[in-house]
Amino acid sequence: MKNISKLVKIKEIEKILGAKIKNKNIWLEAVTHKSWLFLNPETKLSHNERLEFLGDSVIQTIVSWYLYRNFPEFSEGDLSLVRASLINRQRLGEIAEKIGLEKILLIGKVLDRKGKRTVLGNSLEAIIGAIFLDLGFEKAKEFVEKNILIEAEKIIKEKSYKDPKSFLQEIFQAKYGKLPIYKLVEITGPPHKRKFKVEVYLDDKKIGEGKGDSKQKAEFDAAFKILKNLKI
Repeated sequence: MKNISKLVKIKEIEKILGAKIKNKNIWLEAVTHKSWLFLNPETKLSHNERLEFLGDSVIQTIVSWYLYRNFPEFSEGDLSLVRASLINRQRLGEIAEKIGLEKILLIGKVLDRKGKRTVLGNSLEAIIGAIFLDLGFEKAKEFVEKNILIEAEKIIKEKSYKDPKSFLQEIFQAKYGKLPIYKLVEITGPPHKRKFKVEVYLDDKKIGEGKGDSKQKAEFDAAFKILKNLKI
């Protein structure tokens, strides 16, 4: 086993960040994924999931503040959908690939492409958590603006952010390998003013419900509430 200190590729990390790192121990944790530890249990290192948790919150704060400040005409729902399009797992994985994050990570070599992209997206969050801890909020903000928020205006201009139902399906397919089921359970009101109610199930478990003046709007309402509960 190579010397643990040599596992942190300082020059590559600093090239990606455009800054000098300070605390090597933070970065050793940031670059270590549990899939690598499974193959190298004797190293006794900590994996990067705690930093991933922190980085997720840092990203949410920076992106939310940017959108709130720059798009005052957008409702909460619109802001949530744009944010979700900017920082969903697939996009974070693509960004991680683009900036060459794999070069600095310790990850298992047995992962398929889909699994690797998920790991890269999660690890990007850990890296941003490490930037916040080691270099401060302003440096984390600069990194997020440069690599994540750069596409914000394009996504909004092209209206390419997804409706909540489509996005929820993407999340569930990636996480559970199955799709949520929408069931129309109630129609009320006169013909010219119908109200629809749907319930959403994963397998046989009810996970949400929604209402609207069309079946589609009721489904969107339900999906948005579920995403909000999941803090996505």
